Amino acid sequence: MCEFDNPPRADIAFDWIFKAIVHDRLGVVLSCEKSDGHVKLEHNSKLLRVNDTFFRNAAGKWLHASTLPVIPLATWRLDELPVAPNLTDQNVPVLFGSAGFQMDDKGNGWLNLDVFGSAFFMLSRYEEAVVKERDEHDRFPASASIAYKAGFLDRPLVDEYVEILWEAMRRVWPNIERKSSTFRTLVSHDVDHPSRFAYRRPLQAFREFATELMPKLQLRRAIRGAWIQIRSHSRLQLQDPYNTFDWLMDISEKRELTSAFYFMCGRTAAAFDADYEIEHPAIRRLMRSIHDRGHEIGLHPSYDTYRHPEKVVQEAQRLGVLCEEENISQSAWGGRMHYLRWETPTTLYGWERAGMDYDNTLGYADCSGFRCGTCHEYTAFDPVAGKPLNLRIRPLVVMDVTVLSHQYMGLGGGEAALREIMKLKNACRIAKGNFTFLWHNSRFTLEGERKLYQAVLDG
Repeated sequence: MCEFDNPPRADIAFDWIFKAIVHDRLGVVLSCEKSDGHVKLEHNSKLLRVNDTFFRNAAGKWLHASTLPVIPLATWRLDELPVAPNLTDQNVPVLFGSAGFQMDDKGNGWLNLDVFGSAFFMLSRYEEAVVKERDEHDRFPASASIAYKAGFLDRPLVDEYVEILWEAMRRVWPNIERKSSTFRTLVSHDVDHPSRFAYRRPLQAFREFATELMPKLQLRRAIRGAWIQIRSHSRLQLQDPYNTFDWLMDISEKRELTSAFYFMCGRTAAAFDADYEIEHPAIRRLMRSIHDRGHEIGLHPSYDTYRHPEKVVQEAQRLGVLCEEENISQSAWGGRMHYLRWETPTTLYGWERAGMDYDNTLGYADCSGFRCGTCHEYTAFDPVAGKPLNLRIRPLVVMDVTVLSHQYMGLGGGEAALREIMKLKNACRIAKGNFTFLWHNSRFTLEGERKLYQAVLDG
């Protein structure tokens, strides 16, 4: 680890990000020292100095607005310089530090880009603890982020910075080796509504039946809805338009993928939360089927839990009891917050105190892309208290509603949506990370949505 001369919070933050990048991501062991505005990495009697702008400036004014990057950002044209790794674009935005890499005649290197400070800024969600803008669901919106304003939300900038650092290290130490990584597609499904009709309260059920009747007075469809509601006590009905679970698992299995299904286990806001109980016989049967087929069960905490860690714990415990009763065991447990509601760092503690292994919330509702600047999983960090947590962050890249809905990007279910999603998937492929893809089980009612879903998985 490094030697420091900064206040303790900045020390711990740097120690965390150094380990996350150098040890965990690259798998390299180096000696490290911080001084004179640089991080000095040493190996085999050669030095690589890396810019240390962020931590040096933020040490005395932690979480102050003056520590945020200044827009417009400078850019570094990599194909005109000695360091040119494989990136999504050779024009690289510079969050902290400056452009440039040089070597002296002794083989030592200077990287002017502040890789560690920039990566910490993005991975810890530091800006979300500083910027107070929120949307109607009290979410930090993409439009308020540096990534959106500076135009790099659609690229995993932290992963690109890591590649630049690696290339600089390779120039200084030609025989150095790194840990390998592999591109993966990780699909998940938030189970907000397992059935369109079965668990509705009377007024909700009436509205659903009326919706079936309204377009063309289709009495048969309304009767079918009522029949599904009556028949769904012990199992979900095949005719239910939201019962796409077997189809989703079939699709995943044909592509050797594992689907994760995140279930709601509480109700903290009736207008937004689920209308089913996980103890219902049909839901138990569904969860057993998912487990028996080798897919994953997870937690989808209810609407108002994001600021109340104790409520996340309660809902996780409820899921744990049911899974124990149904002999459902897994090597890892995780999930995603309802409506992607998140407060940095409060929400982290709900997951950690519940003993969950990972969270898959951190994408934006209003625009798809790389909220954390990465498509790689990493250990969580609280930027307010300045301490690492025992939780893995698995950033979310694409959510169906974000891309398709007119409320957000409004690209519909056709070619425009496919191009947007594939652009992000290909960026994950270049970074050899995880393409994390959320599609709700209830989001297959419009023409073309099943074809779009399969095209994304096949692309």
